[in-house]
Amino acid sequence: MCVILYTILLLNLAPSLLLQIREGKLVCLYGGEDLEWIRRFTKAAQAAATAAGIQIEMLYVGKSKLKDKNRRNNAIIQEENLSHVLPELTLIWYFWVRLESMWHSKVQQNKTVENDQIMREIVTMLSFDGSDDGWAVISAGAAEMTKAKGELILKSFGEFDLWRDAAMERGFIPALNDYLLGIHSPLHCNRLILPGTTGSIPERVVCAECGRPMDKFIMYRCCVD
Repeated sequence: MCVILYTILLLNLAPSLLLQIREGKLVCLYGGEDLEWIRRFTKAAQAAATAAGIQIEMLYVGKSKLKDKNRRNNAIIQEENLSHVLPELTLIWYFWVRLESMWHSKVQQNKTVENDQIMREIVTMLSFDGSDDGWAVISAGAAEMTKAKGELILKSFGEFDLWRDAAMERGFIPALNDYLLGIHSPLHCNRLILPGTTGSIPERVVCAECGRPMDKFIMYRCCVD
């Protein structure tokens, strides 16, 4: 995620975390609905940060359409002291609606993944939300950021011993980016799910991960969570 987009989202949701970034701490936004993955990820992230001698602050932003699941996950995350959560469920809704609104605004300006970095990151975030898996975006300052899908980032933290020396030499985020790149598979299936009320939908949208045109479907959904 680019710094501008990351700053805009944090400024509206948790401005105190921007101060944590300035103080040199890792700040992680993460989401998804799988509680077991959340437990494993938060513990692995804390363990890797501790081993690297740095502090990490994590904020759970849930999923866009699962209000009851978000409420249950928030309660368990707080009860087990796994990470920070947004104090009101409406803030989770606002986080994702803000991204959808930014996407629509960029479409109106004829911005695409190919010609606009912020659009590329918006599509990445909305694709994260459209998946069934967890995800994480981590920052360690104005210029150091990384992002990954759930199992990939979990594997990376679980294998911290393999890139510990690189983290000590080059910094945590640069070393993590290199390790993620080394274990990344080109095989993927990304979904970009937009609400019908978003407005005009472009005929062509490309994947933020590989640049190929995405297939277009019409989906009707009923989710009782």
